[in-house]
Amino acid sequence: MKVKIATVSLAFECRRVEGVEDNLSFIENVLEDINTVKPDIVALPEIFPYAGLQIKAMDVKDTEKMKQFMSSVARRYSIYLAGSTYDRRGEKIYNSLLIFNRKGELLGSYDKIHPTEPEMEDGVSPGEMDQRPIETEFGKIGCQICFDANWSSCWRKQVDDGARLIIFSSAYPGGRILNSISMLFNIFIVASVWRLKSGIIDNVGRWRIKTDRFSYWVWDRIELDTGVFHWDFQQDKPLKIWRKYGDKVKIESFEDEALFTVEPLTEDIRLEDIIKEFNLITYRDYIARAEKRQDQMRKDT
Repeated sequence: MKVKIATVSLAFECRRVEGVEDNLSFIENVLEDINTVKPDIVALPEIFPYAGLQIKAMDVKDTEKMKQFMSSVARRYSIYLAGSTYDRRGEKIYNSLLIFNRKGELLGSYDKIHPTEPEMEDGVSPGEMDQRPIETEFGKIGCQICFDANWSSCWRKQVDDGARLIIFSSAYPGGRILNSISMLFNIFIVASVWRLKSGIIDNVGRWRIKTDRFSYWVWDRIELDTGVFHWDFQQDKPLKIWRKYGDKVKIESFEDEALFTVEPLTEDIRLEDIIKEFNLITYRDYIARAEKRQDQMRKDT
């Protein structure tokens, strides 16, 4: 499935922020520009309304206003909108990544599991450990927020639970942590951060596109049904696939990691059919199979 995704940077290198309205106005102007490419999904940075301001979470009393803002924007542009803001529930306040659908309906939320020490001092409560990806028309979308990047097990759980891509709404860029997570778990990552480091990483750890001082937002069309496979026991498969499908599939090899990818290029070709026809095993399934045999052998000896 092909999906068109845009991601936003708050571009703090190029602008000053004096109040919440400055951030909201910036987001509205950027989304108006983004609308020219008619994206399916747009990602916004961590606590984007309050970013760059000396506002403590505990001092934000009305968190519904920002939900209404996001809902209105999603509905106006008929997009899936994902972004982090404060969410007060009872006596607790969370740093929550919210996802709204094209109608402006809240599909689900993810509460930051690992807030920083200063965040907790400012009133942010840690989210529950067991949080699932959010269902959308594109399949399941996982969520992670900023400091969460340092707990790879939480990313893995999102992938194991069926996430097809993960939105990383953040203050800091995350850097090579994101590349390694993407590579290990074969997951697309959409990073939306405060500075000019937002972008999209493919499912083998490569940046497809990034913001810079000339572009506060970027977009790309990605094929979620891009398979990642290990070369072990499958060296003959790519050539066989090419012989049958020719330029209807794209195959790339990654020698150092001993991996290759298969990406269908036309709508009449489905990855699941290719996997079945050529008896392919994905990289993650191959690793799981090896672990199972290793564990069994330990028990038997």
